[in-house]
Amino acid sequence: MADKEFINSPKNCVSDSLSGLLSTSPSLTRIKTHPHCIITTNLPNTVPLISGGGSGHEPAHVGYVAKGMLSGAVCGGCFASPSINEILATILSLTTIEKPSCLLIVKNYTGDVLNFKLAAKKANTIHGRDVKIVVVADDCAVPLSKGITGRRGVAGTIFVHKCAGAVADAGGSIDDVVGTAEMIKNRLLSLGVSLMGVTIPGQPAPKPMVDDKFSLGMGIHGEAGVSMEAMADSKGIVKSMCDLIVEYGYDVSGNDQMVKVKEGDEVAVMVNNLGGASTFELYVVANDVCEYFKAMGVVVKKCYVGSFMTSFNMRGVSTSLLVLNGESEKILKLLDAPTESKAWQMAETMTGREVEEPSIDLGEGGRDVCEFEEKAVDGWEGIARKCIEGAIESLISKEGNLTKWDQIVGDGDCGITMKRGAEKVKEMLESGKLSYGKPAQMMNDLAEAAGSSMGGTSGVLFEIFFRACCEELKGWQEGGAKAVDGEGLRKAFVAGVKEVEKSGGAGIGSRTMNDALIVAADVCNGGGDMGAILKAATDGSDRTKEMEAKAGRSNYLPFDVIKGTPDPGSKAVQFILEGVAKGLKLG
Repeated sequence: MADKEFINSPKNCVSDSLSGLLSTSPSLTRIKTHPHCIITTNLPNTVPLISGGGSGHEPAHVGYVAKGMLSGAVCGGCFASPSINEILATILSLTTIEKPSCLLIVKNYTGDVLNFKLAAKKANTIHGRDVKIVVVADDCAVPLSKGITGRRGVAGTIFVHKCAGAVADAGGSIDDVVGTAEMIKNRLLSLGVSLMGVTIPGQPAPKPMVDDKFSLGMGIHGEAGVSMEAMADSKGIVKSMCDLIVEYGYDVSGNDQMVKVKEGDEVAVMVNNLGGASTFELYVVANDVCEYFKAMGVVVKKCYVGSFMTSFNMRGVSTSLLVLNGESEKILKLLDAPTESKAWQMAETMTGREVEEPSIDLGEGGRDVCEFEEKAVDGWEGIARKCIEGAIESLISKEGNLTKWDQIVGDGDCGITMKRGAEKVKEMLESGKLSYGKPAQMMNDLAEAAGSSMGGTSGVLFEIFFRACCEELKGWQEGGAKAVDGEGLRKAFVAGVKEVEKSGGAGIGSRTMNDALIVAADVCNGGGDMGAILKAATDGSDRTKEMEAKAGRSNYLPFDVIKGTPDPGSKAVQFILEGVAKGLKLG
């Protein structure tokens, strides 16, 4: 059963929350065509800063959209990355051809990084912008040697917002702003602890933790921590947290040459509420953190206490260190620079003035169009529709399975994400907006559906897959083929899988959707029929039960937690192919 919540509906909770923020913040507005994109209306002649990610971490990031910090924030669904188009719209609303520079500050999660990078690429190559990206990875819960994904970005990211925002507000160039952001991110150390997990709106509450344990290093999406430790008082919990931070070290050079915090160091500290801790408890923890470092001989120059980056109702706290050594005066000045952000413990005066919402028309730059003269293929329309309907039915019916598995090995949103994509395709199919009679255009339409509805890592990877399929089919026909045939479809499928593998960086054995996709593509490329392709995908997804994760959210979890549970993404691939196989029989 879901927890009691102050929401109207899980489907609209992000929009409702943003509407509440806008109704109390006259200096903010949303982009009319992309209502989850929030920008400031006080646009000075400075380099704009944009951040974002999944919703549920408020006030991050939208609470920092204000003079002196961010210029815009892109809000995804609950714990889901925003789409490429949303990010691109925000970039275009804050830049011009004459003033093209912009900095994206991104937390290190696969979906966030992929979507922000692709949006920046479109802005730069199609729209003539000069967009730079700084990726923040400050979580000490993830070993440096852990997989290809790397450390997570957590609450220390807010220090980057503040300092880079201060430089921009003072008139700094894009190079000045990027340099400051890089300097700050390399001096960050963060770690969270939690007494219980997190409940996503509308979802069942997670399994309670053992009464006498707490999670050391739990992630901001509810990912299991480094270890479960015996419950202690605040001083004991703080000691476990700070011991790990000190042992981990910081990367001031930016090349993974870690330096441990030591006696004589100067730091700024952030004690952050992960959502469910009381202010009373926060100050108990803050005192214990300051006492810990005082006993070490570390000089705490500043201690920020509050809710800076949360995780819905997670009953936990995190501690972030910003090492000041060698740049103390400069960094402290940046931290003290004025900002109108409410979340940075300052508030703006309500004026009651109304602001017109801008509407950004992305035009053809907002989406990749597989544009050429394509003739309908005889007999294709009926088969294609049956295959699509089969895949839709299969994904929607398996939502519960995917959610159950993802609650164990990820953040619990895989089933919902896949269902959103399937429902979007169904809507397009029923409204006549899906060109299922023309193979290449159909792939392009499916890419649009995935990119606009799913969010997260899965959304961008499926969009990448279908875009590559479209381009392959386009080339197949432009190369002289009169129509798409079986060989053309095989080549398109293989091309799509190769592009997903290239973009995501995960191969066979990484415990991702690619463990089903790549083996299926190999069989397809070798001439195997649909039954053989489906069997390869099924076997590949089943093998993930015994794999250690090398990528994705599972990469953050101990093997004993995920062992025996299949990767939900690989199972989603299997279910899609099951639907396609069913459609082929019906067709």
